[in-house]
Amino acid sequence: MKDFFQNMVEKTMQLIAIDSVQGEPCPASPFGEGVAKCLDFVCDTAKGFGMSVNNEDGYYCTCDIGEGETFGILGHVDVVPYDDDWTANPLGEIKDGTIFGRGILDDKGPMMCCLFAVGQLLDEGYKPNCKIRFIFGGNEESGWKCIDHYNEVDVMPEKGFSPDGDFPVINCEKGLVGYEIFIDTPPKMLSLSGGSRVNIVMAKCSCVIDGELDCETSDKDLQIEVKDGKTYITAFGKPAHASTPSEGDNALWKILEYLSDKLGGEYTVLRDRLCHNDGSGANVKLCDEKSGKLTFNVGVADTDTKSGKIRLLIDIRHPVTYTKEDILERLKKSLDTQDAKVRNFHDPLYVEKDNSLVQSLLSAYNEITGENLSPITIGGGTYARALKCGVAFGPIFPGSESTIHQKDERVSIDVFKKMYEIYYHAIKKLLFT
Repeated sequence: MKDFFQNMVEKTMQLIAIDSVQGEPCPASPFGEGVAKCLDFVCDTAKGFGMSVNNEDGYYCTCDIGEGETFGILGHVDVVPYDDDWTANPLGEIKDGTIFGRGILDDKGPMMCCLFAVGQLLDEGYKPNCKIRFIFGGNEESGWKCIDHYNEVDVMPEKGFSPDGDFPVINCEKGLVGYEIFIDTPPKMLSLSGGSRVNIVMAKCSCVIDGELDCETSDKDLQIEVKDGKTYITAFGKPAHASTPSEGDNALWKILEYLSDKLGGEYTVLRDRLCHNDGSGANVKLCDEKSGKLTFNVGVADTDTKSGKIRLLIDIRHPVTYTKEDILERLKKSLDTQDAKVRNFHDPLYVEKDNSLVQSLLSAYNEITGENLSPITIGGGTYARALKCGVAFGPIFPGSESTIHQKDERVSIDVFKKMYEIYYHAIKKLLFT
């Protein structure tokens, strides 16, 4: 008998070995050679299960099986960047019963689980009761241009799920907005540079101040050097996904705390406005019953050479009963600027808890785990938002540590197998006869 799980692990490791951080456009994909190779790899794998496939010019690929109304399973092959601090190979390594690699949880591993679950059900003789369409996107982490292109050339399934969130099932996703805001540069600041992506808690931030400041600090994550009449400051934090900023440690906060202590004035005002994960300093501490509290993350801060101002990229995940426009006006007022705009956004998602899709996936999870959990809300943004009736389903288990977007992204083989069993059971329950 075929060992589908073991084969799936091997194929997933091959997929992770392809570096698919967004790169320069190439003939095979607008998102870089790595994304192109991943999409080709996925198509080849799906063809082995008898699926029909289409690689749409390197934007995304589809893998179809069955007939009738289309049910979508949506995920992505692109990944966020990784650094040199990993204790294992970020392009895939198994050690001590754990799989390490960028994408093992977000989102290569879960999508391969679902693909192989369908392959196993087909091999066992089950027949799809609808048309199952996998959509593997190539630009989820950097703008969703793959989904935009899909909607231009094809018809999105009305119903489906994305294995790119949390278990047991996510029926509500907060509004996700990236704001670009320019503020006046505080006195004596010559330059500021921190962060790489708005949706990651800032792990490093550097600043140059005109004048010699006291180098004394109790913060071990601050490096301060005085040279040629200037003070050079570098702060180190801890990255985390912007939907859970409290799990990280923002390096910008350390810079502002130090400068507030040494210079006060506008630096104290900035510290008070920006250094709160709930947005309370910027007058956006919002909450509702359906989706909970707003989260606030300054992911990028740098000196804009054209205007001479400080540019802030702020990631906000807001409750479903508020709008991005209302929040923008609050930010303008609290940060004393009119030079602010919405840079990117995904409107909130909400599917009623008693919806049949929600209940089917929830029961599949509870049946495999023996638990009795209810649907949840997240601040993350998944491809489920692209569907008229869509939810996120896994892969992170309740109470477990999530290493998504962090160094040493990983999952134990035992947990990965449990994940596979849940996807197999849910897909069989929903999509096969």
